[in-house]
Amino acid sequence: MRFDSGGTAQGRSIRAFVCAALRDDGMDAIAEFIGGLKKYTGFKWVARDTLHITLRFLGEIKPELVMKLDTNLSRIGSVRPFRVALSGVGAFPDLSNPRALWIGIGDGGEEMRKLASAVDKAAVASGLEGERRAFHPHLTLARARTDSRGEGHARMPEGLAEALKSCPLPSWTCDGFTLMRSELSPSGPTYTSIATFPL
Repeated sequence: MRFDSGGTAQGRSIRAFVCAALRDDGMDAIAEFIGGLKKYTGFKWVARDTLHITLRFLGEIKPELVMKLDTNLSRIGSVRPFRVALSGVGAFPDLSNPRALWIGIGDGGEEMRKLASAVDKAAVASGLEGERRAFHPHLTLARARTDSRGEGHARMPEGLAEALKSCPLPSWTCDGFTLMRSELSPSGPTYTSIATFPL
């Protein structure tokens, strides 16, 4: 098991999740597109190095649980490498009332669901509770900024819906997934790979 330099092995809990990553060229294309949308200041736009498809959010976990996860995630063998193609932009709860903007998954969506299910089973085997929410594979582009009460600004800015139609939709072969550490700061999250697992 590889621990990062943030002290995981010394007993401190870490905030973690499991994800599937894009290829570098896909990340570059989407990051360039996002760069042209930053004039829409009602949103916190995702940085290039944090673009990913979350398979399972784990929350704060102890080092001993990280070690169990490493073992159980490495045993996943039910999903083989598969082709993924991004397909269309949407929002939670919807585009007229956006709290988060995302790109959906077209080809590979069913395989991504199978992988997320296998990851969830590995998490349960490691001592975590099972995921209760339905898995909706997506890549987050932005989240609505919150006001002083912690509430999101829900109005879609004029022109943004039209601009989102030109979002690049890269495709790639998903041949692995990553256990990732997340460190939060006022400038945004920083993600560090703990371990990568091939399919």
